[in-house]
Amino acid sequence: MDTVDFVIPHMGRPEMLQETVRTILAQSRIEQVESITVVTKNEHRLPLVEHDKLNILYAPDAASISDQRNRGVAAGRAPLVAFLDADIGLAEDWLEVCAGLLAEKSDRVLVSAMQKNSKSAGRVERLRTALSNVSLDEPVQFLPGRNLLVKRSAHEQVGGFPEHLQTCEDYFYTEQLSRLGELYYTSRTHYVHLGEDKSLRQTFTKEIWRSEYNLLSLAGRTVPLREWPSILLPFWMVLGFVVLVAGTYSRPFGAAGAIMLIVPACLYSARLYAKPSNDQPLPFLLLFYTVYFLARAAGTVKGTRLLLKRKLTE
Repeated sequence: MDTVDFVIPHMGRPEMLQETVRTILAQSRIEQVESITVVTKNEHRLPLVEHDKLNILYAPDAASISDQRNRGVAAGRAPLVAFLDADIGLAEDWLEVCAGLLAEKSDRVLVSAMQKNSKSAGRVERLRTALSNVSLDEPVQFLPGRNLLVKRSAHEQVGGFPEHLQTCEDYFYTEQLSRLGELYYTSRTHYVHLGEDKSLRQTFTKEIWRSEYNLLSLAGRTVPLREWPSILLPFWMVLGFVVLVAGTYSRPFGAAGAIMLIVPACLYSARLYAKPSNDQPLPFLLLFYTVYFLARAAGTVKGTRLLLKRKLTE
């Protein structure tokens, strides 16, 4: 089978990076691992075990996580590239299964594995895992960048990761890859997201940050019809909040605003509640989605300045 270069962009939390590297070195097909390249923004030495397959690139000047990933790819030459976040624990058969699935079909360009809960997973983590596993064992149009096994030739064809994006870069990148061939999401192996959200407070804070580049990531790619609701919902939530505030002067406006804010959470909660991957009660789903959509609305509004700034400089 083809050999693989693992690429891991890193910024903080060295203890999670240590676990990520450990699970790569514990792969059942370790002979397929050509190299493990950690591209870190840290200037200080990382506390990682020495290994002949492990390389560390110190890049404090890297402009984005995409820049880090692209530098890591350039440092290797294997036919396959595995992109991992620096807080991922792989199953021992991850490489064996994913590489086998990638070789099954000539038009398949990427394989990614399902998420599994950690041993101490709480409600929020279990819910985030359920969201990640809604569509399994089928082709998809885009994926998060936590664990991706990609053909190097496909990576080069799309020009690598978009370095102008600080977040949402993985969805932009994988959507570009989907134009070249199939992206496959499998349940035959798994990973654990060591840095998964543990509380609603974390979800709220991180979703604001994650959503800042939502609008900017739309430029240069085809947006599928099913993605439009998630794009428009932040603006719906903002409008609902404005109508709710107007309710201080008119009760009908207050009722209408409250309904506008509640309806999206109700619809998405009902949909997830019916999925086999979910094990959470409906009231908690409603609470989660309320927090989630409010955070995405705040992040998207905050990110409009980035879109306007780009338009002004073009």
